[in-house]
Amino acid sequence: MKYLRLSLVLVLSACQSVPSQGQILLDQTTVDTTTLVSGIDIPWEIIWGPDNHIWMTERYGRISRINPVNGQRQTLITLTDVRATGESGLLGMVLHPHFADTPWVFAAYTYTLGNGIYERIVRFDYQVLTHTLTRADTLLEAIPGNSTHNGCRMLITPDGKLLFSTGDAQDQSSPQNRASVNGKVLRLNLDGSIPDDNPDPGSPLWSLGHRNVQGLLQHPNGHIYLSEHGPNSDDELSILYKNRNYGWPNVLGPCDAQNELFFCSTNQVVEPIAWWSPTIAPSDLIWYDHPAIPEFRNRLLLTTLKNKRLYSFELSPSGDSVLSEREWLNGVFGRIRDICTDPDGHIYLATNGENWSNDAPFTHSIVKISNPNYNPTGTAALEKDILARLLGNPLDSSSQLEVGEYWLGGRLLVRDMLGRPVYEARIENRMTALGQLKLAAGQYLIELNKGGQSTQLRLVAR
Repeated sequence: MKYLRLSLVLVLSACQSVPSQGQILLDQTTVDTTTLVSGIDIPWEIIWGPDNHIWMTERYGRISRINPVNGQRQTLITLTDVRATGESGLLGMVLHPHFADTPWVFAAYTYTLGNGIYERIVRFDYQVLTHTLTRADTLLEAIPGNSTHNGCRMLITPDGKLLFSTGDAQDQSSPQNRASVNGKVLRLNLDGSIPDDNPDPGSPLWSLGHRNVQGLLQHPNGHIYLSEHGPNSDDELSILYKNRNYGWPNVLGPCDAQNELFFCSTNQVVEPIAWWSPTIAPSDLIWYDHPAIPEFRNRLLLTTLKNKRLYSFELSPSGDSVLSEREWLNGVFGRIRDICTDPDGHIYLATNGENWSNDAPFTHSIVKISNPNYNPTGTAALEKDILARLLGNPLDSSSQLEVGEYWLGGRLLVRDMLGRPVYEARIENRMTALGQLKLAAGQYLIELNKGGQSTQLRLVAR
């Protein structure tokens, strides 16, 4: 049994209390918790969309939008060919990063072929006027699956490539077999073709030696972090590298057992930056850099199923190691499958009940965590005292945007709920009048960009 090296990572148990129903005290911040939606049939993926709604997959085959204000659900599509058994079904999802111009939705799910279970990666087109998804293209299919160990977390990188994980599907010979697509992180162009710079010509393989990756995140530092389930020991948090081996089933956790050392040295095995024994069943990851909840700011956040907690990680300046690790929400919400955040710094958790089964009555939900004492439409502070704030929100004839000196000469962009630009200008003065904007009723994002820095403010028009 291997345990986290305390010389590298300081593990702290966060003292928390629940002073009243719906509130949780972190260190110094008391946050409100609200059940936004309950009775969900096993949520797997939640994403904050460019339309300011939560996009969600449910394992039995439904993709929905959730209004974060009132919790109303709108079904976009229900797939009829999903095989949902055990831990399989409709799993990962990702939206095109330029959704306003290219409203594509990518999803992964298991289906039946003959007597077997297989995985399929598909792309849908979002119909803005009807709020529906229509089936477009199958990017990859006939990936061997199983009732467990299907992976299926998805990520689109800035170079326009789709990364997604596949599990070993309970076949431990596949992760080290380069000809097999199982136990891998795969990489495709967004049209389903194979990128020319993949490690093996004509192969989607990007990395190998995985057991069951269920978290993928690209950090602002450029690193892609992944979380992975171990067997009875050695769940892992790692950095993803091209054409590297992650050891399974020959290596569990770091390369520290005598029978692992030769394999590690001859196969360029990537060791995790954190690992857990006993296992915690890590799921998805986000990077939280908002000032709304200071305890989580500039931390990597990880949801867990078996351990029923939220983990936060302080990373080294290079991002190559973990400086400290903390545990939060111990058992408060049961199993936590997924996490997302909105531009105002609210955190949303997809809870997974007390077990992964889909027996009614469903105890799965979306929970919102927010700091009631933080005003997201007031001052937004970035590093180095780069400030921006809205004066007059909701929008009226006197509304103004005030910015710090840094932003002069930068770019001001106003986007609607679908991410479409409705106004753009160069920032010439510290005070910019907004009252002249003729905006339809709704919510808008004001984006400031200059020299690699950016920030967003929420504007409401009535």
